[in-house]
Amino acid sequence: MKFFLIAVLVVALAIGSESASLVKKDAPAELEKIAKYFQDLVDNLKNVEGPELVNKANAYFEQTRAQFQPMVEKFHEQLKPISSNIEDHIKPLAASVQAQVAPLAGIVQTHVEDVLKFVADKSKAILPPL
Repeated sequence: MKFFLIAVLVVALAIGSESASLVKKDAPAELEKIAKYFQDLVDNLKNVEGPELVNKANAYFEQTRAQFQPMVEKFHEQLKPISSNIEDHIKPLAASVQAQVAPLAGIVQTHVEDVLKFVADKSKAILPPL
């Protein structure tokens, strides 16, 4: 039962951290992707027609960026409460799991040290004296 609870908590932590990272990374990444597309378009158009077409493309690029920027910021602001809410729920769960796992980690460490001491003692008994 404890392992099931720990597994559920690990899954919840993974989902929470992934959603928080999506909130923080996806919106600016999409904006940068769109900006790169239009910048590439401008660079390609520079070679085709001349300064007038470049100016039109730059104006179009800036206009499009101005249209997308508020949408991205609005999207980011709408997702902030969700990510902070998830973090608020996950932090107490993580602290609880850590408090429960800490004594177990001490017990495991003691057992590992005992096994290593046993192996070292048996190895000394098997090896011939120098």
